[in-house]
Amino acid sequence: MNNTEYNYEHFNPKDYNFTTFIGPKAGENFIDFEAIKLDGTKVLLSSYLDKPIVLETGSITCPMYANTKNDMNKLQKEYPDVHFLLLYIREAHPGAKTPQITTMKEKIEHAKLTDKYYDERREVLIDTVNGDAHKLYGSMPNMTYVIGKNGLVKFRANWTNIDALKSILKDIHTDTIEKRDFYDIIKPKPWIAVRTLLIGGFGALVEFLVSLPQLLKQHKAVKRDS
Repeated sequence: MNNTEYNYEHFNPKDYNFTTFIGPKAGENFIDFEAIKLDGTKVLLSSYLDKPIVLETGSITCPMYANTKNDMNKLQKEYPDVHFLLLYIREAHPGAKTPQITTMKEKIEHAKLTDKYYDERREVLIDTVNGDAHKLYGSMPNMTYVIGKNGLVKFRANWTNIDALKSILKDIHTDTIEKRDFYDIIKPKPWIAVRTLLIGGFGALVEFLVSLPQLLKQHKAVKRDS
């Protein structure tokens, strides 16, 4: 997949494979990657293994990220002995107002807007323009991984699920793992979804509405783990 294919100009449900979840599974070793911090310095994910890690993917045009941000910030306060990280990936719903990312400079600028639009309090790591880390971990717009200090994945979810995450965080310092991979999408409140899509632009909102029947069809096709 080249940069143009990864950083699509217009959202299409076919850009996502909802039924296949690649990347390290619970009980397997995490995959290290290099990212950039908001100040431009490079960092490895492994440098955070002095504590357990909660890694979520998102972007300013992703309604699912917008829907979980407040809960994530609260959990960060509740668990100061855990690193809560946001991996900034491609724009989920680009448009005229917030076009898809084409350069690292643009990606850093977009990532900095998480504070302006969402009052983001977690540390933000910025993926490469080609989405190298995103591809390693599953390529979905709003995934969550929990990684123990030993480097083993304790939990992963194709869509961020706060209740499931809270359950695993209660036992964060034990060997407990959650082997379930697929979770039902928790629909954002309509006003959150509309506001987020309009950050992309009016066209992004229209594209989402047009794609909604296909999106729902793809969600129903997912085979969830028991």
